[in-house]
Order: sequence, then structure tokens, then C-alpha cells
Amino acid sequence: MFKYIGLIFIIITCFGAGWYYSLRLKFRCEFLNSFKDFLSTLETNMKYNSAEIFSLVKKSAPENIKTVFERDSGGGFQNYWSLCVENIPLHFALKKDDYNLLYEFGRLLGTTDIEGQINHINLYKELLENNINNSYTELKQKSKLSKTLGLFLGITIALLLF
Repeated sequence: MFKYIGLIFIIITCFGAGWYYSLRLKFRCEFLNSFKDFLSTLETNMKYNSAEIFSLVKKSAPENIKTVFERDSGGGFQNYWSLCVENIPLHFALKKDDYNLLYEFGRLLGTTDIEGQINHINLYKELLENNINNSYTELKQKSKLSKTLGLFLGITIALLLF
């Protein structure tokens, strides 16, 4: 009796691992879309608001990524931005390209006049679009596969132990 319960537990655990990987792919897509929305809001706030860059960034952040931008800044804006990017939760499953894009965006933001910053934001929206398309392609290809592999791995282990 306990043997069967253990086997079912192994199958469910392996399927859960595949499901978790699938969710991480989905969270990456959602984060990148939220960041694109953030860029659009930041652009609008820069055009019509004369506040400093720190408050504009905090004000423009969407709710689901707002906690990323609620860090204290120890120095200038670039230090603040680097700290925010470093503290992005791991469950968003961002890739190295995503992190590099985020770092580069913050490194140059706030260094020019408003028109230059708006052009900078528009450039990074276009660059981000490529990452968003790649994340959706990866989600389509790997989401179902990871769940299926998790299930079959669990069944295989259960059959080997039976």
C-alpha cells in the first residue's frame, strides 16, 4: 500500500517539476511585457512631468514588478538601477540577454536631456520586443514539452522502482 502511494508521489513530484519550469517560462513573458509597459509609462511621465528620475521610475512601475523598484539608492541613479536589476526575483527566470538589456537601459538613462531619454526609451522598447518574441516562442516550444517530460520521467522512475 505504501509502495503505491510512494510511486504516485514520485509521479506527481516529477510532473510538478515540469509544471514549475513551464510557469517560469510564462513568468518571463509576463515580466518582459510588464517592463515594456513600464517603458511606455516612463516615456509618458518624462514628457509631462518634471520630477527627478528616481521618482519617475518608481511612479511608472506596474504593480506586478513594483517591488523591484522599491530599493533604497546608495548613490546615483546607475547604482540604484543596478541594485534593482540584481534583486529581480529568480522566479521571473530571466536570461542573461534580458539582464544585459536591463543593465544597459539603466546605465544610460538619465544622462541626457528629455528628448534624448525619450529616444533612448524608444530604442530599448524595440530591443525588448525581440526578447519578448523569443520568450513567447520559447514558451510555445518548451511549456508543453516540460510538463510531458516531467510526467513521463515520473512514470519511468515509478516503473523502475516497481
